[in-house]
Amino acid sequence: MEDKETTLTPEQQKSLDAVKEQVAQAMDKDFVEDLIKNNKSEFTHKDIKYRICKMNYEQKQEVYRERVKKFTMLLRDSAYSLEKDLKKDYLARGIDIDDMTKKIQALETKKNDLLFKLGELLKKDGSEQDCEVYKKEISLIMEDQKGIATEKQILLEFTLENQVLVHMYNYMTYVSAEKLEGDKWVKAYKSFDEFAKSDDDILISKLAFLVTMSFQDAV
Repeated sequence: MEDKETTLTPEQQKSLDAVKEQVAQAMDKDFVEDLIKNNKSEFTHKDIKYRICKMNYEQKQEVYRERVKKFTMLLRDSAYSLEKDLKKDYLARGIDIDDMTKKIQALETKKNDLLFKLGELLKKDGSEQDCEVYKKEISLIMEDQKGIATEKQILLEFTLENQVLVHMYNYMTYVSAEKLEGDKWVKAYKSFDEFAKSDDDILISKLAFLVTMSFQDAV
């Protein structure tokens, strides 16, 4: 079956553009390069140092209970379709979601290989020219990846599973985010409500990026 161009509604296109802009702002070159070079999950934002800490057993149980709570709540809401049902509807229109997933995975494998090589080069203080070659290739792959992943995200935005997944990553970000006050690390947010109401999109995006890098198998 041939791929057909996906037609997005104005609302979906606006959401797509917003996601791209947010990612572009948050994933600046220096931020990503520092993560690779120093292999750490700490960064400074508005003169405050933040980090994502490894969740302990109690925190993992808290996240699990929140996941069950969200899934159960949405399961009672007929407004959300299960992903498998929505995929069938899209496939009937010539849009293959599973094929998008395979393309993303293939790009991820290629990107990870280049990131490893770039990381080794940075640790050895390789020449800027050599580093730029890898950076350019990685950047191109990430652009392709973002394009496919964002389109897939928009198409599956309202599935029950996606709503639970988004909520879980947000909740894990809240649970594991810490900031440095004096010489002591404390929770970055006192409550999930405070986290959810934060208007600092750049900080949230950077914290969320670290969570997805650190806890991909947690959900």
